[in-house]
Amino acid sequence: MERWSSVLKIPLNATTSNHYKIAASLCLSEVPSANAIFFHGDRVRDTGNHVIERLYDLQTVADIIVSKFGNSVNAWVVEASVFNGPFAIYKDFVPSMNRYGEPTTPYSPIGLPASSSIVSLLSTFLQEVLFDAIS
Repeated sequence: MERWSSVLKIPLNATTSNHYKIAASLCLSEVPSANAIFFHGDRVRDTGNHVIERLYDLQTVADIIVSKFGNSVNAWVVEASVFNGPFAIYKDFVPSMNRYGEPTTPYSPIGLPASSSIVSLLSTFLQEVLFDAIS
């Protein structure tokens, strides 16, 4: 089964300066059966433990997801655009946060802010891939 894999750093959309690093492993030979989206979480650096450090690699995680769910699955691994020290802050997915990444109000699903951000992020990723393929 043919797959395309890469890691790109892209903006959420054209109006933001925040860039997300995304690893993808996409099924090309058939219609994918599912999309697995994994938000990578906090930073891990120089632990001395090769297993932990290997599992922090975005492309490695995407490959593991495909190995667990099957070759007909698209795997997306998203790293936060902002960190508070080692802690990931996904501020584009939660409408109201302080500078530490803590929500300042209860989450409101009105307008689907998290889902809209995910769709925007993956759409921007695919546009970047298609633009690179054409150029």
